[in-house]
Amino acid sequence: MYRLYVLTGTLLLALWGASCNGSDDPGPGGDGDAGMDAGTTPVPDGGGSDGGGGGGGQDFDCNVARQDACAPGQSCHFADLADGGTGSRCFEAECDVVAQDCADGLRCTYATEAGGTRRRCVPPGTADEGAPCTLAPTGGGVAYDTCRQGLFCREAPEGQGGGFTCQRMCHATTQCGNSGECNTVLRLEGTDELPLLCGPPSVACDPFGQDCTAPLSCYPSTSGPVCAGSGTRTEGQSCDFSNQCAPGSACVNAGGGLTCRSLCVPNGSPACSTGNCRALDGNPGVGACVP
Repeated sequence: MYRLYVLTGTLLLALWGASCNGSDDPGPGGDGDAGMDAGTTPVPDGGGSDGGGGGGGQDFDCNVARQDACAPGQSCHFADLADGGTGSRCFEAECDVVAQDCADGLRCTYATEAGGTRRRCVPPGTADEGAPCTLAPTGGGVAYDTCRQGLFCREAPEGQGGGFTCQRMCHATTQCGNSGECNTVLRLEGTDELPLLCGPPSVACDPFGQDCTAPLSCYPSTSGPVCAGSGTRTEGQSCDFSNQCAPGSACVNAGGGLTCRSLCVPNGSPACSTGNCRALDGNPGVGACVP
């Protein structure tokens, strides 16, 4: 039986940037443009707020949202690290739960067998998105849920009734359509992969006004600034995600790994006391101070 830990309501944000010396060599997940591109992954409420050391950019082998840097037959997923941080890894499997690249008549989903969980091609279920669902053991010892292609059975999001319903799987928010944002991580026994699901939209905010309800603070994201659990890491400390950093800062790859950097307004105020203010893609009027 699946043991589901659905972690909603808080985003950890990693800002992947092109190298800040103006070269064409982008950082992890970067595309070589002049701005910095934000990638996101969710964690538990208050996660990353202990101020401990982060794994830094070296912990991210690939970009989940873009599904890059992996070999054929692999897909990129977030994963827990041995030091307690979060990173991303290329995992080999039979199929991709978002691409749904199984043969005709089959769906790709997480199935359990002999205590392990892996992505497998299995017959699709009949439950639509938002419909009730259950786990369906088979005579062959393999168990998977009753959802249709591209969906996974999990506890219904807050405000959408009780019980378990079919929710859309995603690598990026653009794949969610009207289903919200790709901001919910699913933890399954028997696998190191941390797949993502579409969850309710995050609350927008002002990263300079810090108008979120405590204990949340405002951080940049791919869809603009959102309220998230507050961190305590200071300027120059390593990080995995932006809301591990103190309010008013973000986790930025400035060419030497991910570190917390103060927020600023490009060509405006607040300006940087040191370094240069570089614009953050998807966050108009918001930048980060980089060396």
